Amino acid sequence: MIATWHGHSCFLLQGEEGITILLDPFFEDSVGYPLPKLKADIVLISHAHTDHSNAHAGGGSSQVVQGKGEHSSLGLKIRGIGSYHDRKMGRLRGENTIFCFTLDGIRVCHLGDLGHILSPSQIKEIGPVDLLFLPVGGRYTIDARAADEVMDQVNPALVVPMHYRTEKLCFELNGLEDFLKDKKDVSRYEVLRLKEKDLVGKKQVAVLACPAAEGKGRSID
Repeated sequence: MIATWHGHSCFLLQGEEGITILLDPFFEDSVGYPLPKLKADIVLISHAHTDHSNAHAGGGSSQVVQGKGEHSSLGLKIRGIGSYHDRKMGRLRGENTIFCFTLDGIRVCHLGDLGHILSPSQIKEIGPVDLLFLPVGGRYTIDARAADEVMDQVNPALVVPMHYRTEKLCFELNGLEDFLKDKKDVSRYEVLRLKEKDLVGKKQVAVLACPAAEGKGRSID
């Protein structure tokens, strides 16, 4: 699997057999920097806010998956788990979908704009996780402290932080520093290349680069 970060909560995953999954693509004016032209077989949308819901970003032939429940797309089984964008059961910012699926034998979980600590039933629905995409920037989602708690709840092999302040982001979030504080095993990557065997016994944080988010050019495409 190859994972590329295009800023905010948007990732493109490319499987070994060619399937591509685009997670939470944004509209450019909602975040303040460009999203490159991308092509994906499947687009997952965690909720309807414009910084997560550009369903056409993967091209006209993409299959778009939204909402909780069991989904099947191109032979890939995807579980959508209901959650909330805030700590008041969605009364402030609405609902959010957590997506879980397995690609190349790697169990992936993207938390979208999770705004609260997970419940026991949500933890059970999520199940084992190898690769966790975790919001850490607070204000509209869980902050660094709550992200640590959620990370402990899910216990993934590898965590990729997302939804935090970058140089070109056009609204306020907390930065990445609070989350990385006291983390002992942190690595930085331009692009993340993973095989199932790479994740055995690991407990690591992977920070991905996005030049566009930092005002250094367009994202890798």
